[in-house]
Amino acid sequence: MSFSDHLDNFIKQREQFGHQPNRMQKRNSYIVVDATDQSKAREAMAKEQEYATLRAEQETKQYHQRIRGRCVLPSEAQAQQQRQNDTRPADPDRIAYIQQLKKELKLKKYNTE
Repeated sequence: MSFSDHLDNFIKQREQFGHQPNRMQKRNSYIVVDATDQSKAREAMAKEQEYATLRAEQETKQYHQRIRGRCVLPSEAQAQQQRQNDTRPADPDRIAYIQQLKKELKLKKYNTE
């Protein structure tokens, strides 16, 4: 059988069965997946927080701001900021010690066998 006969047979078969895409192309096609329950819950919580902010403003007729997920008045937010303790300054000896530990960990070679 010559190459031209083989090619003619191939073309006839393709016309008979219709042109179908390669199997590899089918595998790589992407499928749209519905949103997961977790993502739906996140969206619902975000919408509810926005709604709570608006509802708090309407009920008290005052501007509210959200701090760590809570709607508070500006005076409450200021009081919270004043209550926050200032962090103590970083100890340079401790920072140097931590950096030395990091270097030692990088230098160690672990057996992965």
